[in-house]
Amino acid sequence: MTEQLQTISPFSVEIDDNRIAIVRINVADQTSNWLPENFISDLRDVIGAIIYQQAQGVIFTSSKPKCFIKGYKLSTLRTKTDAQLKALSQDAQAVMREINVLKMPVVAAIDGDCFGMGLELALACDYRMASEEIHTKFSIPQVRSGILPFAGGTQRLPRLIGLPNAIKMILSGQKISAEKALRWGLVDRLVPASNLLETAYHLLLTQQVQKIDHKQPLTRFKQWRKQLEGYPLFRQRYLDYIENRVWNKAFGNYPAVAKILSVLKEPRFKAGLLLEQDAFVELFRTEQSQVLISLKQTERAMKEHYEDRASMRDIAQVSVLGSGYMGAGIAYLTANNAKVPVRIKDIHPSEIQKALKACYELMNKAVDKKLISHGEMIQRMNLITGGDRLVAAKQTDFIIEAVYENLELKQKMVRESEQYYSANAIFATNTSTFSIREIASVAQRPENVIGFHYFSPVTKRKMVEIIPHENTSEHTIATAIHFAIQQGKVPLLVADKEGFFINRILTPFLLEAIQCLVEGEGIEFIDRSLQEFGFKTGPLAMIDDIGLDMIVKSNKAMVEQLGSRFQLPESVQLLAMNERKGRKNKRGFYLYDSKGERTQEDKSIYHVMETIMRNDLESQDIARRCILRMINEACWCLQDNVIQSTDEGNVASVLGFDFPDFRGGIYAYIDKIGAKEIVHQLRKHAQLYGERFVPCEWLLQRAEQTI
Repeated sequence: MTEQLQTISPFSVEIDDNRIAIVRINVADQTSNWLPENFISDLRDVIGAIIYQQAQGVIFTSSKPKCFIKGYKLSTLRTKTDAQLKALSQDAQAVMREINVLKMPVVAAIDGDCFGMGLELALACDYRMASEEIHTKFSIPQVRSGILPFAGGTQRLPRLIGLPNAIKMILSGQKISAEKALRWGLVDRLVPASNLLETAYHLLLTQQVQKIDHKQPLTRFKQWRKQLEGYPLFRQRYLDYIENRVWNKAFGNYPAVAKILSVLKEPRFKAGLLLEQDAFVELFRTEQSQVLISLKQTERAMKEHYEDRASMRDIAQVSVLGSGYMGAGIAYLTANNAKVPVRIKDIHPSEIQKALKACYELMNKAVDKKLISHGEMIQRMNLITGGDRLVAAKQTDFIIEAVYENLELKQKMVRESEQYYSANAIFATNTSTFSIREIASVAQRPENVIGFHYFSPVTKRKMVEIIPHENTSEHTIATAIHFAIQQGKVPLLVADKEGFFINRILTPFLLEAIQCLVEGEGIEFIDRSLQEFGFKTGPLAMIDDIGLDMIVKSNKAMVEQLGSRFQLPESVQLLAMNERKGRKNKRGFYLYDSKGERTQEDKSIYHVMETIMRNDLESQDIARRCILRMINEACWCLQDNVIQSTDEGNVASVLGFDFPDFRGGIYAYIDKIGAKEIVHQLRKHAQLYGERFVPCEWLLQRAEQTI
């Protein structure tokens, strides 16, 4: 007979005749296990039931497929006082200790996402088993919300996997695979997902899993590591070294990083827990933490909104017209992420071979990073075919045009597709230059035509812009949004206006960086100035990633539609004639090795541009010029109703071109600086540098309304 304790909490306990307790995690009315605010008291009830019913072993497992615990929603803590926040950390640490000191062995059986508080719970267990599936991932991502683990994670993780590996996880927030988790000692065993619970149960039943006794001798290696990492002088010097390295990348913009390192410098466990509590309260109150939490909350809400609008059936077959750099990336996303058959069409067979090779190389990288297995790579590569003719007419329900920027050619693609494919097939055009209305003007079924704007590099940028014209049907919009989600992208619905949103606010930023170069500032100095502001990549390096040739091609239309503030500096033509296409041909503002990795700045640029180095500006002057251009254009976008909300604009700026997340996105930054100060700075810069800095009318009105 089975005894059962079932509550409305996310945890339910079943204790059978063998005295094995199975704790199932299942947060009601959610697709993933996000722990609620009161999870600590719920977990204590579980512990009480386990002790009362004298369980001989415990298994924590999830009832949700591919998800152990996703994390804990920090937005619920905003109304808490400092004392309440500290009490939360104390209680979270205490309940993890209560699990840790249970007299019977405790096993975490993990399949799928094990993040944040979920990983801290797993760390409190004696034994961790994970499914060997690709979808099982581990991370401790609190740093990305501007805080640190606050349930003992800063103390347990280094003791389990060693200080260097723990620092990698805690400071980056990145996910690691189950295989890497096994190699690092984060988990003890990998088994197939189908046998996970059964294996955990068998190990407890046959007493192959014992209660961890921290007084027992460790292996020789672990004993040596414990002694070395517990030595205060070594620990201090090692963490000082890490802090210097991190600062050179983060430029002091993330206070959580420095605070985490200071907590880790304490070698004593109990003292470290106290430091963790205080650091959690301090960091949660920082401006960076609050904007990062808001940004994540907005991103989740945005995804949910678009998912609700796109309740459509999955796309079954895709055709990509064009096999260039963009076409190959789109085909890869379709096969690898959406797992949908895709055919690449191009009149040049040799180009199709290059595209297939590019897809194969991307798949191999995914295998090397343990994102997919070799068998899955073969299966997904088999989904990609190519040829010089349009085929698979009946099955194709989504066509993506990715030919070069030529209006007549794109319109020709529309006509040919309508003649060949079914009347229900949707035609998505990937353009950064032409209006979707113009491209659709030749269509017999304009309601099926929509813009689908990817960003370069297409495999790395999370955002895709979806642009309907005035006659696009709601069915087409919803299907396009659904397919973007299938591809693993975050969709952004924008108006059919020149430059759309991302390119429109990014282009003035990039052009101003080139202008600084024209005036005699150094390539690396310009990029570093914007990295100090918070960008992961400087503007000139961004141009190399996008391709200067692409910017030159799209510029004429932007000047015609949006005005002289988009005019290219004259020296850009000299670079274009010099074939400076960046990463694509390994020659741009920087040089690139055979693998396409950036090596150093190309000093011959100054000669090509006929520029004399002067170095007159300070780094903050360069950053201010570039950011002001971006801010002004972001306000133009609001004036022209390009996007639906500033919240979406914030998320888009971070995901679309890596605007510093700790600043909350472009519009959050505008609100922080204030319209009045921005107008003042723009007018000052207009006097110094010209009319491209003249503030837009929306911004002027906002400044007048400011008291």
